[in-house]
Amino acid sequence: MALATIQRVHIPLGMQGSYFYPITAKPTGAHPTYGAPLDMGAAVKGYLSITSLSGGVYGDDMEQLHFDNFVSAQLDAETTCSDLSNNAVVFGHTYAEGKETSNINDTPPDGGYGFVEPILRKDKTLVYRATFLYLVSARLDSEKTEADTRKGDFNPKNNAVSYNVNADETGDWRDRQEFDTYAKAKAFLDTCAGQNQAT
Repeated sequence: MALATIQRVHIPLGMQGSYFYPITAKPTGAHPTYGAPLDMGAAVKGYLSITSLSGGVYGDDMEQLHFDNFVSAQLDAETTCSDLSNNAVVFGHTYAEGKETSNINDTPPDGGYGFVEPILRKDKTLVYRATFLYLVSARLDSEKTEADTRKGDFNPKNNAVSYNVNADETGDWRDRQEFDTYAKAKAFLDTCAGQNQAT
């Protein structure tokens, strides 16, 4: 087996694009089907933290076997767009004629989520790492309003949403791939969501 080429510098340099793909169906044993992507605004942050189930089997005063399995993850995303219609879709509220209505029975719907990270390499070129999460839902307690009076400085508020991340019917929860352009990386996200399939 050939050894992989080692990139001594291959470091994330930022974040571009942030998209929510509403789920329209969950076929048994297959990836979900998705509606048109919702542009969440210019990307500011996408932090992913994973929760795992781990344990060990012990004997002869030592660990004989260790296991570590994916349980779920959390995506903390921030963008520059605080839009009522976007917010209604992500958190399951009602939006009509410019008005968003929040009800006690609202439940955040499931969707997919995609974003792109520029990666700087040793030769100073960039590649674009596309990340697609197959099954996410907004955490209701992440919906906040933070309004401060204007003072002597400029202090804008980003739109921050936290998402629960789970595996879909296939057991997959994430796809990632790197491309030489942002356009190709964005096309990959749409392909993962079935947006580029021939009809």
